[in-house]
Amino acid sequence: MKKDYNQIADNLIKLLGGKSNVLKVFHCMTRLRFYVKNKKLVQENEIKKIKEVSGTNWHQDQFQVIVGNEVNAVYDALLNKGLPSDDDSISISSSNKSVFSKIVEAITGCMTPMIPALTAAGMIKVVLSLLTAFKIVETDSSTYQVISFVGDVAFYFMPFLIAANAAKVFKVNQSLALIAAGLFLHPTFTEMMSSDAPVSLFSIPIAKMFYPYSVIPVIMMVWIMSYIVKFVDKITPKMVKLILHPTLVILISAPIALIIVGPLGGIIGNWLAIAIDFLSTKLGFVIVGILGATFPFIVMTGMHHALTPIGLNAIATGGSDGLIFVSQVCSNLAQGGSSLAVGLKSKNKDMKQLATASGVSAIMGITEPALYGVTLKLKRPVVAASIAAGIGGIVGGILQVSLYIASNNILAIPSFIGEKGMSNLIYGVIMILVSFFGAFILTLILGFKDEETKDEETKEDNIEIKEEKIEKANLVEKIEILSPLSGVVKNLEDVPDSTFAEKVLGDGIAIVPSDNKVYAPTDGVVVSIMDTKHGLIFKTNQGVELLIHIGLDTVNLKGKYFKSYVENNKEVKAGDLLIEFDMEQIKNEGYNLITPVIVANINDYIKAVPMVDANENIKHSETLLTIV
Repeated sequence: MKKDYNQIADNLIKLLGGKSNVLKVFHCMTRLRFYVKNKKLVQENEIKKIKEVSGTNWHQDQFQVIVGNEVNAVYDALLNKGLPSDDDSISISSSNKSVFSKIVEAITGCMTPMIPALTAAGMIKVVLSLLTAFKIVETDSSTYQVISFVGDVAFYFMPFLIAANAAKVFKVNQSLALIAAGLFLHPTFTEMMSSDAPVSLFSIPIAKMFYPYSVIPVIMMVWIMSYIVKFVDKITPKMVKLILHPTLVILISAPIALIIVGPLGGIIGNWLAIAIDFLSTKLGFVIVGILGATFPFIVMTGMHHALTPIGLNAIATGGSDGLIFVSQVCSNLAQGGSSLAVGLKSKNKDMKQLATASGVSAIMGITEPALYGVTLKLKRPVVAASIAAGIGGIVGGILQVSLYIASNNILAIPSFIGEKGMSNLIYGVIMILVSFFGAFILTLILGFKDEETKDEETKEDNIEIKEEKIEKANLVEKIEILSPLSGVVKNLEDVPDSTFAEKVLGDGIAIVPSDNKVYAPTDGVVVSIMDTKHGLIFKTNQGVELLIHIGLDTVNLKGKYFKSYVENNKEVKAGDLLIEFDMEQIKNEGYNLITPVIVANINDYIKAVPMVDANENIKHSETLLTIV
């Protein structure tokens, strides 16, 4: 049955808070990426229930919806509904993001749209390797040369592809950005770099470097050009701006690019190559195994695309990569093996279908459906995949496996053919088999909690469990929990941290503090106060275990701005002062002070009932929750 992508788009728009709430939408290979005006209007849990959605993820202010291979069709349907696209030049504020986050997002924005071109180019190179390996095409024939340059176009002219994407990221006129890339690739400049004669501009020497295949110089130059454009715009009169503005931008950019940025970018690229070689030489197989094992979690941050330039640089400068793409192959094949094992073992019809399709997708290099829809969702399979990828990476590191073409999937096998001969191909295949079957077998051994369809027996079990909880709860009719802070009450689902919002640690409520003090919520014991003083675990005399976590990610402050008045195992009375914190300083550091109050052992009770509605004010020591 043909899917109705318009209906999927309508459902997404509704659950995103309506068309007016969406600032911008764009996509990568598997994810729709949204910026919204009001996060609270996004019904994330309902979006996860859409059949075509494998998972969701918040990254800073960006809401990601993983839909796998159907991303293009859903994206087109969203644009047809009138959502603003990445080309609609809507500026998204990022002042609250760290410098590192901005750098990663910029690199990702420049590299992600290139993936289809690089994939196609890599596969053409793979085909050429097969044609020569089986003696179908001779290396000295014109056929070989034609196919070779067709596969090499995307890599050789990579500066142009990056410049086109960087123009969007840094809000620079695309034509001007492409000229910046052309400065590095013009035949005359390339010929001058090849000659023995020194090259200079007004007696200022230009370093002899080559820029085909380069990544870093172009990204740096377009970023600098964005500031040059603003500067020139301020100094040029309106009457001649149409002519003078672009002329000055190029005249200022050209010497900066050729004399400073190009050589600097080349040096950074060489340093990266040296660093990769150092890591591979000194840490050997360990670093490949570590990267392979942690790659699924790097994917969750969206930072995996930021590693692509490092792998491409290694291939461009040294002819092969033994770390980035090698570890990706291990991770992707392991995700595929683990997901297919779930598909084989699962009794749930929908999960079986999803896991099988996602497993095949992961083997082909697209892991998000498997990661978000299957392995991470079921927990143990992602552990199995990480272990197997780590072992596969160690095997690849010990055997010194190298990839000569940028590839991260099962079709990478011919990409192992290169200077090291057939031995590298054999070792690469061994590495792949270890990663795939290791994850497959480990997933079957570790098992997972299947998402079974509820039948009558399941319902009876649930009734028995509920009756047992009621019997336990009847020993204490209700337990009142007082508010440990003064402030505005928020639903736990509104906390911008999935660990709290999805109630991974337990049920409860949150408070945006208006005061800088935390008080004991009832008589009980401070079981444990964190070393950084930003949170504590409290146990009431009736046995309710509470987690009070002041702010989000405030652990990074390492205790700065927090003062504790209690110690571990300290008995306290309701209303006793526990912690004091400097609200203004913490806010100035860029941290969100919303404070979750979690009933960690909620499974021992029926429910935690809020006594105050969301968005209402509460004072400390007023009743916040009733545990029944």
